[in-house]
Amino acid sequence: MKTSSLLAVALTAVLAASGVASSAHAQLGGLRKLAPGGGQPNATAGDPDAFLSETLETTKLVWSAATLLALAVDEDGKQEEARAQLAAIQGASSLRELQAQKASFEANVATVNANAADAAALQAKYDNASANQRTLMLNAAYNFTIGMMRNVELGQQAPSLISGLQSNPMQATKLGSLRAAAGLLGDQVQATRSMVGPMRTLLSRGGVEVPANATASNARPIDL
Repeated sequence: MKTSSLLAVALTAVLAASGVASSAHAQLGGLRKLAPGGGQPNATAGDPDAFLSETLETTKLVWSAATLLALAVDEDGKQEEARAQLAAIQGASSLRELQAQKASFEANVATVNANAADAAALQAKYDNASANQRTLMLNAAYNFTIGMMRNVELGQQAPSLISGLQSNPMQATKLGSLRAAAGLLGDQVQATRSMVGPMRTLLSRGGVEVPANATASNARPIDL
C-alpha cells in the first residue's frame, strides 16, 4: 500500500474515533482497508492508562517531526528555536502539558505547507539540501509517518474504551482524559491532513520505505 493510502487510512480512523468534522471524514470515506499491521492487537488494547500513555508518546513523535520538517524546509528556520520546541515537547509528562505546544505544532505545519506545498516544491527543497539536511528531512518524514500510522490503532480503540468507562462513575476523571486524548488525535489529523502528499513525495525521493507495522518500528534518531 502506498504511503498516501497508509496515511489516509490513519486519518479516516482517527477522524471517526474522535468525532471531528464529518466533511473531512467524507473526503477519505472510500478508504476502508487497514494499513498492514495496523489492526493487530497491542499492549494498549482495553487498557485506558496504556492508551493515554501511547497517545502522549505518539503525539510527541508527530509534533517533534513537524518541528524538524519546518526547520528543514524554511530557509529562515532557527535551529535554537527548534531545539527549544523539541525540548518542550519531549519534556511533557502529560497530554495537558503537551497541549501548551499545540500552537507551535500548528505553526510548524503551516510552515511546511507554505514552503513545500506540492511535490515539486518539496522535491526541490530536498534536492538542494545538504546531506545533513536530507537526513533530517527523511528521518522527520519517517517519524511523522509511523506516528500517524500508530494513530490507526489508537483511533480504533478510543470508542470502546470511552464506552466501557461511561458506565463506571468511579472512572469519571479518566473518562474525561480519554475524551481529551481522542480530541487531541482529531486535532492532529485536521492539522496534518495536508501533509500526506508531501510525506509521500519526500520518502519516495529518499528511497525510504514505510514499515509494515508502525507499532513495532522504532523512530529514527534526530541530531540537531
